[in-house]
Amino acid sequence: MDVSQQRNSSAINVDNRIVSVANRGRHAARIPDTPERQRLERQRSVREVVFGAQDGILTTLGIVTGVGSAASDRTIVVITGLLSLFVGAISMGVGEYLGGKSEREVVQNAIAREQREMAEMPDEEYAEQVAYYRLKGFTDAEAVTIVERLQKNPDIWLHEMVRDEFGIDVRESEGRGLRESFGMAGSFALGAAVPVVPYAAGMALGNAMWLALGLAAAALFGIGYFAGTLSARNAILKGIEIVAFGAGVFGVSWAVGHYVPSLFGHPPVSVG
Repeated sequence: MDVSQQRNSSAINVDNRIVSVANRGRHAARIPDTPERQRLERQRSVREVVFGAQDGILTTLGIVTGVGSAASDRTIVVITGLLSLFVGAISMGVGEYLGGKSEREVVQNAIAREQREMAEMPDEEYAEQVAYYRLKGFTDAEAVTIVERLQKNPDIWLHEMVRDEFGIDVRESEGRGLRESFGMAGSFALGAAVPVVPYAAGMALGNAMWLALGLAAAALFGIGYFAGTLSARNAILKGIEIVAFGAGVFGVSWAVGHYVPSLFGHPPVSVG
């Protein structure tokens, strides 16, 4: 270990061996991985799909139907919808990136603090881990045996301590690149395109509005159906659930646009 590494890390003495423990959240945990965990991690990305697409559909639907009701120029409606699509997609992608980065930094800080405690107070951490296993129903002798074995592998010991103390997996501190950001931005853009299509197709504005509403409902149902297949729930009921929530959001938006402006002496603002 060179001088720079020594400045950036502490160490744990295990069986007269010095095992480095990074204190900035950087660690190389040798934790057994499984195809099942990896598959679940991929399936959890349904959050970005549902959130981004639903937000894109409802946000843009409200904008284009509102503008379509107030203006007679189809070009204005389409341009407004496309602006909503691009600005919303960029905002969602950047927001997902910054939010995920901030969350990982919080997790990394917690893990780094635990690593320092393992290095600076090994006896206290040992006793704490034994106590956790006692709470899980192990006997004193069993708990001591387990923790003594864990101490021989600091990476796995760290994994167990973080799981028991914080209820998280150390791998949650690892980023997945820009996948979440692009997933959020892309799903928002696809969802936002749905209500714009009827207006861009050259239909009469009144017909375009009703078709946009129908396409939005169908798209929301599809999103829910997809989410239901991943969670082994009734996919049809899941689709209906997403449509119901979407209708509720759109209904509230309509009510706000219709009734709130009158409180300030302004005519109703149509959002649908």
